[in-house]
Amino acid sequence: SIPGFPKGAWIPKLEVSHANAGEVFAVVNDFRRNNWEPYLFHTKDFGATWSRLADKKQVASFVAAVIQDDVEPNLLFLGSDDGLYVSFDYGKNWNKWNKDFPSVQIRDFAIQSREADLVIATFGRAFWTLDNIRPLRAIAASGGSVIEQDFALFTPGPGYQTSSRSYDGIRFTAQ
Repeated sequence: SIPGFPKGAWIPKLEVSHANAGEVFAVVNDFRRNNWEPYLFHTKDFGATWSRLADKKQVASFVAAVIQDDVEPNLLFLGSDDGLYVSFDYGKNWNKWNKDFPSVQIRDFAIQSREADLVIATFGRAFWTLDNIRPLRAIAASGGSVIEQDFALFTPGPGYQTSSRSYDGIRFTAQ
């Protein structure tokens, strides 16, 4: 019953919203039949109606994962065959994240709540950590207006000072 859903396509991920009851993001892909188009569908009414949040105008390849931030609902992360995309406006617009991140297929996400880190799992069996997404949350909360300012400060997370020391004695026999 999802308009635009390709017949016979797969649903590899359903992301249930932490913010609203009845809200689900459905990742759909059909690359196994050479359909590389991105499909991400969204419902706010337990599946009675659906809208499409990702298409080939903004996302270059098929979608494999999505996650909604558990603190700022407007902030969404999308994993596609060609890398990471970020939306600050609930999926209306997608921005390709290409700053120090490769164009690799992303298969899953997790948000580490205590440290506010986005953990990314790739198809190439790697884990990446996007450290401290608090500034991204601030951008999403402001509707993007904070990036229009000449200068903006973001509240940092807690800092940790550690001290470590090697054990006493010989570390290896050549010493």
